[in-house]
Amino acid sequence: ALVAAKKAEQWDNKSGFLGIVPEGFGVEVVSLPAESKLDPTETPDPSDPNLIDLVVSSDRSDAVPEEVFIEPPFWGTRVLLEEELPIDQIFAYLDKQALFAGQWQLRKNQKQSRPEYEIMLQEKAEPVLTEWMQRICEEKLLSPRVIYGYFPCGRNANSVVVFDPLNSVKCLGKFELPRQKSGNRYCIADFYRDLENEKPTDVIPMQAVTMGAAATAFAKQLFEDNKYTDYLYFHGLGVQLAEALAELVHARIRKEMGFENVEPKTLKDVLAQRYRGSRYSFGYPACPNVADSRPQLDWLGADRIGLTMDESDQLDPEQSTTALVALHSQARYFSA
Repeated sequence: ALVAAKKAEQWDNKSGFLGIVPEGFGVEVVSLPAESKLDPTETPDPSDPNLIDLVVSSDRSDAVPEEVFIEPPFWGTRVLLEEELPIDQIFAYLDKQALFAGQWQLRKNQKQSRPEYEIMLQEKAEPVLTEWMQRICEEKLLSPRVIYGYFPCGRNANSVVVFDPLNSVKCLGKFELPRQKSGNRYCIADFYRDLENEKPTDVIPMQAVTMGAAATAFAKQLFEDNKYTDYLYFHGLGVQLAEALAELVHARIRKEMGFENVEPKTLKDVLAQRYRGSRYSFGYPACPNVADSRPQLDWLGADRIGLTMDESDQLDPEQSTTALVALHSQARYFSA
Protein backbone atom coordinates (compact mmCIF):
# COMPACT_ATOMS: atom_id res chain seq x y z
CA ALA A 1 0.00 0.00 0.00
CA LEU A 2 2.86 2.38 0.82
CA VAL A 3 4.73 1.69 -2.42
CA ALA A 4 1.59 2.12 -4.52
CA ALA A 5 0.77 5.44 -2.81
CA LYS A 6 4.30 6.75 -3.34
CA LYS A 7 4.24 5.84 -7.03
CA ALA A 8 0.93 7.69 -7.40
CA GLU A 9 2.29 10.65 -5.42
CA GLN A 10 -0.40 10.05 -2.81
CA TRP A 11 1.97 9.88 0.16
CA ASP A 12 3.47 12.56 2.41
CA ASN A 13 6.10 11.72 5.02
CA LYS A 14 4.36 13.90 7.61
CA SER A 15 0.70 13.45 6.72
CA GLY A 16 0.74 9.85 5.50
CA PHE A 17 -1.75 8.70 2.84
CA LEU A 18 -3.13 11.66 0.86
CA GLY A 19 -5.73 9.82 -1.15
CA ILE A 20 -7.79 6.78 -0.21
CA VAL A 21 -6.52 5.31 3.04
CA PRO A 22 -6.10 1.49 2.74
CA GLU A 23 -8.37 -0.54 4.97
CA GLY A 24 -6.87 -1.08 8.40
CA PHE A 25 -4.54 1.95 8.28
CA GLY A 26 -6.99 4.65 9.28
CA VAL A 27 -8.26 5.53 12.73
CA GLU A 28 -11.91 4.59 13.01
CA VAL A 29 -14.09 6.04 15.75
CA VAL A 30 -16.65 3.47 16.79
CA SER A 31 -19.58 4.53 18.95
CA LEU A 32 -21.88 2.26 20.90
CA PRO A 33 -25.61 2.60 20.15
CA ALA A 34 -27.35 5.22 22.31
CA GLU A 35 -29.06 2.57 24.39
CA SER A 36 -25.68 0.97 25.10
CA LYS A 37 -23.94 4.10 26.42
CA LEU A 38 -22.34 3.39 29.78
CA ASP A 39 -23.51 5.18 32.88
CA PRO A 40 -20.35 5.67 34.97
CA THR A 41 -22.41 5.29 38.13
CA GLU A 42 -23.64 1.82 37.17
CA THR A 43 -21.82 -1.48 37.64
CA PRO A 44 -21.25 -3.13 34.21
CA ASP A 45 -23.22 -6.30 33.55
CA PRO A 46 -20.73 -9.00 32.42
CA SER A 47 -23.48 -10.62 30.34
CA ASP A 48 -23.96 -7.47 28.22
CA PRO A 49 -22.68 -8.43 24.71
CA ASN A 50 -21.51 -4.84 24.15
CA LEU A 51 -19.04 -5.25 27.01
CA ILE A 52 -17.59 -8.61 26.02
CA ASP A 53 -14.11 -7.20 25.37
CA LEU A 54 -14.19 -4.91 28.41
CA VAL A 55 -14.65 -7.66 30.98
CA VAL A 56 -11.51 -9.63 31.83
CA SER A 57 -12.41 -13.24 32.58
CA SER A 58 -10.74 -14.73 35.63
CA ASP A 59 -12.46 -18.12 35.81
CA ARG A 60 -10.28 -21.23 35.52
CA SER A 61 -10.23 -22.77 32.05
CA ASP A 62 -12.40 -25.88 31.73
CA ALA A 63 -9.47 -27.49 29.87
CA VAL A 64 -7.16 -27.13 32.89
CA PRO A 65 -8.57 -28.85 35.99
CA GLU A 66 -6.64 -28.76 39.25
CA GLU A 67 -4.15 -31.60 39.74
CA VAL A 68 -2.66 -33.11 42.87
CA PHE A 69 0.14 -31.30 44.69
CA ILE A 70 3.62 -32.78 44.21
CA GLU A 71 6.14 -32.24 47.01
CA PRO A 72 9.38 -30.70 45.65
CA PRO A 73 12.78 -32.21 46.54
CA PHE A 74 13.56 -29.08 48.58
CA TRP A 75 12.19 -25.60 49.24
CA GLY A 76 14.30 -22.60 48.30
CA THR A 77 17.11 -22.23 45.79
CA ARG A 78 20.31 -23.92 44.65
CA VAL A 79 23.28 -22.54 42.76
CA LEU A 80 25.16 -24.54 40.12
CA LEU A 81 28.57 -23.22 39.08
CA GLU A 82 30.85 -24.04 36.14
CA GLU A 83 32.37 -27.17 37.67
CA GLU A 84 28.88 -28.68 38.04
CA LEU A 85 27.89 -27.82 34.46
CA PRO A 86 30.14 -29.69 32.00
CA ILE A 87 30.00 -28.06 28.58
CA ASP A 88 29.30 -31.41 26.90
CA GLN A 89 26.10 -31.77 28.94
CA ILE A 90 24.99 -28.30 27.84
CA PHE A 91 25.99 -28.99 24.24
CA ALA A 92 23.75 -32.09 24.25
CA TYR A 93 20.73 -29.76 24.44
CA LEU A 94 21.91 -27.39 21.68
CA ASP A 95 19.26 -26.70 19.04
CA LYS A 96 21.42 -26.71 15.91
CA GLN A 97 18.56 -25.73 13.63
CA ALA A 98 17.92 -22.57 15.66
CA LEU A 99 21.67 -21.88 15.70
CA PHE A 100 22.34 -22.40 11.99
CA ALA A 101 19.18 -20.90 10.52
CA GLY A 102 18.27 -18.39 13.23
CA GLN A 103 21.52 -17.10 14.72
CA TRP A 104 23.95 -17.75 11.86
CA GLN A 105 21.42 -17.01 9.09
CA LEU A 106 22.33 -20.16 7.13
CA ARG A 107 18.87 -20.72 5.70
CA LYS A 108 17.73 -22.93 2.87
CA ASN A 109 17.15 -20.90 -0.26
CA GLN A 110 14.44 -21.57 -2.83
CA LYS A 111 16.84 -23.22 -5.26
CA GLN A 112 18.10 -25.74 -2.71
CA SER A 113 16.55 -29.11 -2.06
CA ARG A 114 16.46 -30.34 1.52
CA PRO A 115 19.32 -32.84 0.89
CA GLU A 116 21.42 -30.07 -0.71
CA TYR A 117 20.78 -27.83 2.28
CA GLU A 118 21.80 -30.57 4.71
CA ILE A 119 25.02 -31.15 2.75
CA MET A 120 25.77 -27.42 2.91
CA LEU A 121 25.32 -27.44 6.68
CA GLN A 122 27.62 -30.44 7.03
CA GLU A 123 30.30 -28.80 4.90
CA LYS A 124 30.03 -25.22 6.17
CA ALA A 125 28.24 -24.98 9.50
CA GLU A 126 29.36 -28.11 11.34
CA PRO A 127 33.12 -27.40 10.98
CA VAL A 128 32.59 -23.85 12.27
CA LEU A 129 30.60 -25.18 15.21
CA THR A 130 33.31 -27.73 16.01
CA GLU A 131 35.99 -25.03 15.84
CA TRP A 132 34.12 -22.68 18.15
CA MET A 133 33.27 -25.38 20.65
CA GLN A 134 36.95 -26.25 20.81
CA ARG A 135 37.90 -22.59 21.34
CA ILE A 136 35.27 -22.21 24.05
CA CYS A 137 36.70 -25.16 25.96
CA GLU A 138 40.37 -24.31 25.48
CA GLU A 139 40.08 -20.57 26.12
CA LYS A 140 37.32 -20.84 28.75
CA LEU A 141 35.19 -18.27 26.94
CA LEU A 142 32.03 -19.23 28.79
CA SER A 143 31.29 -19.45 32.49
CA PRO A 144 27.86 -21.11 32.69
CA ARG A 145 26.02 -20.63 35.95
CA VAL A 146 22.56 -21.53 37.18
CA ILE A 147 20.25 -20.71 40.02
CA TYR A 148 16.95 -22.51 40.36
CA GLY A 149 14.51 -23.41 43.08
CA TYR A 150 11.05 -24.27 44.32
CA PHE A 151 8.62 -21.72 45.79
CA PRO A 152 5.19 -22.17 47.41
CA CYS A 153 2.46 -20.67 45.26
CA GLY A 154 -1.20 -20.66 44.36
CA ARG A 155 -3.57 -19.35 41.74
CA ASN A 156 -5.74 -16.31 42.41
CA ALA A 157 -7.88 -15.47 39.35
CA ASN A 158 -5.33 -14.67 36.58
CA SER A 159 -2.37 -14.38 38.93
CA VAL A 160 0.21 -16.75 40.36
CA VAL A 161 0.88 -15.68 43.93
CA VAL A 162 4.39 -16.58 45.14
CA PHE A 163 5.36 -17.15 48.78
CA ASP A 164 8.63 -17.28 50.70
CA PRO A 165 9.97 -20.89 50.61
CA LEU A 166 11.36 -20.44 54.13
CA ASN A 167 8.18 -18.89 55.51
CA SER A 168 5.13 -19.97 53.52
CA VAL A 169 2.82 -17.45 55.19
CA LYS A 170 4.89 -14.58 53.79
CA CYS A 171 3.72 -13.46 50.33
CA LEU A 172 6.58 -12.32 48.09
CA GLY A 173 4.41 -11.03 45.25
CA LYS A 174 2.54 -12.22 42.21
CA PHE A 175 2.68 -12.55 38.44
CA GLU A 176 -0.34 -11.07 36.64
CA LEU A 177 -0.87 -13.10 33.47
CA PRO A 178 -3.14 -12.66 30.42
CA ARG A 179 -5.97 -15.05 29.58
CA GLN A 180 -7.14 -16.06 26.13
CA LYS A 181 -10.51 -14.53 25.26
CA SER A 182 -11.72 -17.58 23.36
CA GLY A 183 -11.00 -21.25 22.69
CA ASN A 184 -9.66 -22.99 25.79
CA ARG A 185 -9.17 -19.60 27.50
CA TYR A 186 -5.73 -20.61 28.67
CA CYS A 187 -3.87 -18.65 31.33
CA ILE A 188 -0.58 -19.78 32.89
CA ALA A 189 -2.11 -19.21 36.34
CA ASP A 190 -4.48 -22.14 35.73
CA PHE A 191 -1.54 -24.54 35.70
CA TYR A 192 -1.29 -24.14 39.48
CA ARG A 193 -3.71 -25.06 42.26
CA ASP A 194 -5.98 -22.37 43.71
CA LEU A 195 -5.03 -20.60 46.91
CA GLU A 196 -6.83 -21.93 49.99
CA ASN A 197 -7.71 -19.29 52.56
CA GLU A 198 -5.02 -17.06 51.03
CA LYS A 199 -2.42 -19.78 51.63
CA PRO A 200 -0.22 -21.61 49.10
CA THR A 201 -1.32 -25.00 47.82
CA ASP A 202 1.19 -25.67 45.05
CA VAL A 203 4.81 -25.28 43.98
CA ILE A 204 6.29 -23.11 41.23
CA PRO A 205 9.82 -23.99 40.07
CA MET A 206 11.82 -21.01 38.77
CA GLN A 207 15.20 -20.81 37.10
CA ALA A 208 17.79 -18.36 35.79
CA VAL A 209 20.82 -19.27 33.69
CA THR A 210 23.72 -17.31 32.24
CA MET A 211 26.77 -17.86 30.08
CA GLY A 212 28.58 -15.33 32.26
CA ALA A 213 30.19 -11.93 31.92
CA ALA A 214 33.20 -13.43 30.12
CA ALA A 215 31.02 -14.35 27.14
CA THR A 216 29.61 -10.82 26.88
CA ALA A 217 33.08 -9.26 27.17
CA PHE A 218 34.58 -11.53 24.52
CA ALA A 219 31.72 -10.88 22.08
CA LYS A 220 32.10 -7.14 22.63
CA GLN A 221 35.84 -7.35 21.97
CA LEU A 222 35.28 -9.23 18.70
CA PHE A 223 32.89 -6.52 17.55
CA GLU A 224 35.23 -3.69 18.52
CA ASP A 225 38.08 -5.44 16.64
CA ASN A 226 35.88 -5.49 13.50
CA LYS A 227 35.81 -9.29 13.53
CA TYR A 228 32.17 -9.33 12.55
CA THR A 229 32.02 -12.88 11.25
CA ASP A 230 33.59 -14.23 14.42
CA TYR A 231 31.23 -12.03 16.41
CA LEU A 232 28.22 -13.47 14.58
CA TYR A 233 29.37 -17.04 15.19
CA PHE A 234 30.34 -16.62 18.84
CA HIS A 235 27.46 -14.40 19.90
CA GLY A 236 24.88 -16.64 18.23
CA LEU A 237 26.40 -19.76 19.73
CA GLY A 238 26.44 -18.16 23.18
CA VAL A 239 22.76 -17.26 22.91
CA GLN A 240 21.80 -20.79 21.85
CA LEU A 241 23.99 -22.38 24.53
CA ALA A 242 22.14 -20.27 27.11
CA GLU A 243 18.91 -21.76 25.75
CA ALA A 244 20.50 -25.22 25.87
CA LEU A 245 21.47 -24.65 29.50
CA ALA A 246 17.89 -23.60 30.25
CA GLU A 247 16.69 -26.87 28.68
CA LEU A 248 19.19 -28.81 30.80
CA VAL A 249 17.98 -27.19 34.02
CA HIS A 250 14.34 -27.65 33.03
CA ALA A 251 15.02 -31.38 32.49
CA ARG A 252 16.67 -31.51 35.92
CA ILE A 253 13.56 -29.98 37.50
CA ARG A 254 11.26 -32.50 35.79
CA LYS A 255 13.40 -35.37 37.03
CA GLU A 256 13.57 -33.98 40.57
CA MET A 257 9.78 -33.64 40.58
CA GLY A 258 9.34 -37.32 39.74
CA PHE A 259 8.77 -37.33 35.98
CA GLU A 260 12.00 -39.04 34.92
CA ASN A 261 10.04 -42.06 33.64
CA VAL A 262 8.37 -39.90 30.97
CA GLU A 263 11.46 -37.88 30.08
CA PRO A 264 12.21 -37.69 26.31
CA LYS A 265 15.03 -39.91 25.08
CA THR A 266 16.14 -37.69 22.20
CA LEU A 267 16.81 -33.99 21.69
CA LYS A 268 14.25 -33.97 18.89
CA ASP A 269 11.56 -35.00 21.36
CA VAL A 270 12.75 -32.41 23.89
CA LEU A 271 12.51 -29.63 21.29
CA ALA A 272 9.06 -30.90 20.31
CA GLN A 273 8.04 -30.49 23.98
CA ARG A 274 7.23 -34.18 24.48
CA TYR A 275 7.67 -33.93 28.22
CA ARG A 276 5.58 -33.07 31.26
CA GLY A 277 4.64 -29.40 31.63
CA SER A 278 6.20 -26.27 30.14
CA ARG A 279 8.82 -23.60 30.72
CA TYR A 280 7.75 -19.98 30.22
CA SER A 281 10.07 -17.01 29.77
CA PHE A 282 8.82 -13.47 30.18
CA GLY A 283 8.43 -11.52 26.96
CA TYR A 284 6.41 -14.18 25.10
CA PRO A 285 2.64 -13.89 24.48
CA ALA A 286 1.56 -16.07 27.40
CA CYS A 287 3.61 -13.95 29.86
CA PRO A 288 4.48 -10.73 28.02
CA ASN A 289 5.67 -8.52 30.90
CA VAL A 290 9.47 -8.64 30.65
CA ALA A 291 9.75 -6.57 33.84
CA ASP A 292 8.39 -9.56 35.79
CA SER A 293 11.90 -11.00 35.53
CA ARG A 294 13.05 -8.36 38.00
CA PRO A 295 11.24 -9.68 41.11
CA GLN A 296 11.95 -13.20 39.90
CA LEU A 297 15.69 -12.51 39.92
CA ASP A 298 15.35 -10.97 43.37
CA TRP A 299 13.47 -13.96 44.80
CA LEU A 300 15.99 -16.38 43.30
CA GLY A 301 18.94 -14.34 44.53
CA ALA A 302 20.37 -14.28 41.02
CA ASP A 303 23.09 -11.81 42.02
CA ARG A 304 24.87 -14.92 43.40
CA ILE A 305 25.55 -15.99 39.81
CA GLY A 306 26.28 -12.44 38.63
CA LEU A 307 22.93 -12.02 36.87
CA THR A 308 21.09 -8.71 37.10
CA MET A 309 18.61 -6.59 35.12
CA ASP A 310 19.33 -3.06 33.93
CA GLU A 311 17.00 -0.06 33.90
CA SER A 312 15.72 -0.99 30.42
CA ASP A 313 14.71 -4.47 31.62
CA GLN A 314 17.55 -6.21 29.77
CA LEU A 315 19.36 -9.11 31.41
CA ASP A 316 23.04 -8.61 32.17
CA PRO A 317 25.07 -10.57 31.11
CA GLU A 318 23.26 -10.60 27.79
CA GLN A 319 23.50 -14.33 27.08
CA SER A 320 21.15 -15.27 29.89
CA THR A 321 17.55 -16.33 30.34
CA THR A 322 15.00 -16.77 33.11
CA ALA A 323 11.83 -18.83 33.30
CA LEU A 324 9.06 -20.15 35.48
CA VAL A 325 8.05 -23.80 35.15
CA ALA A 326 4.59 -25.35 35.21
CA LEU A 327 4.32 -29.11 35.71
CA HIS A 328 0.60 -29.43 35.01
CA SER A 329 -0.14 -32.15 32.43
CA GLN A 330 -1.99 -29.62 30.23
CA ALA A 331 0.72 -26.94 30.35
CA ARG A 332 1.74 -26.09 26.79
CA TYR A 333 2.87 -23.03 24.85
CA PHE A 334 0.06 -20.76 23.68
CA SER A 335 -0.59 -17.19 22.62
CA ALA A 336 -2.73 -15.06 24.92
